[in-house]
Amino acid sequence: MLNSAENVPATSADDKASAEAAVDPAVAAMRRQLIAETIESIRPNLKRDGGDCELVDVQGDKVFVKMTGACVQCQLSSMTLNGVQSRLVEATGRMIRVIPVSSASIGVGRV
Repeated sequence: MLNSAENVPATSADDKASAEAAVDPAVAAMRRQLIAETIESIRPNLKRDGGDCELVDVQGDKVFVKMTGACVQCQLSSMTLNGVQSRLVEATGRMIRVIPVSSASIGVGRV
């Protein structure tokens, strides 16, 4: 659909919100906080099974997490990550990609 006044494509409210989030540090900080709170709400369930998931970084729609404990070598860890991703998508209303990182890749545990 074209905006007849300017003869340019009209943008939806979602497009504008996405553009604002990309440039507004306050919006990005609020989204990071929401992501952190959502992950914190999931952690007790993982800890009951001997595992854990820690937020490492948020870069746009990519959320980097570190799986620890029983989650590290669990054959169901990909299902756990999918569950975390689903909760984040639900909480933020945006497509989120959850990416697991190892201690070596984030510099933790290096001497």
